[in-house]
Amino acid sequence: MAKPLFPVHVGEKMQICRGGICFDSRLIGAIAGVSLLATSPMKEGLRIDFLEGEEVEARMFTGRDIYGFDTRVDHVCIAPVHYLHLAYPEKIRIQPLRHSPWIRVKLPAIIQAGGQIQPVLMTNLSEEGSKIDSPIAIGQDGERIRVAFLAEVDDMKKEIGLEARIEHAKFREDMLEYGISFFGASADERLWLKCLVCRGMEEGRLI
Repeated sequence: MAKPLFPVHVGEKMQICRGGICFDSRLIGAIAGVSLLATSPMKEGLRIDFLEGEEVEARMFTGRDIYGFDTRVDHVCIAPVHYLHLAYPEKIRIQPLRHSPWIRVKLPAIIQAGGQIQPVLMTNLSEEGSKIDSPIAIGQDGERIRVAFLAEVDDMKKEIGLEARIEHAKFREDMLEYGISFFGASADERLWLKCLVCRGMEEGRLI
């Protein structure tokens, strides 16, 4: 029997991607060197159809690593449930997760600094900080600010307000780009940040 190229855990979340768009799935079976079985991907409650012979990319999160590989849809099955037979990968790409992973976001936020309030856009996010775009200057390196934004995970929403510090700034075209670090977050706020990052990873937005 062939040796598995990566740790396989039935029930593990995975993504099946095509055209740069990733869809959620789960691994339901594997035979090393032969095939992987995965549930038919879903998007907003709707099943995404794939064609037999279609070339796709798959990603799996296992432990502290991300396993990515190119594969092919060998069979589309509808009984007893909708699932896919994927060709077993010939090689894999391993990307270790950072201690604090970063994801791509487009989150409108409000910065309070120096008695002023400025709308900004958060473009990257981790449990420890964020990268934000602002049309005007919001402060100097080392200055303390407050950032507020609406966090959404599935049907849950929460207004998050965090104390932060400006770590660096740079000009980019007609925008100022700031790197900020969070501090003093409550346990509840840290949990929401973790949930946002995990969801971003599941959706293929890991940086």
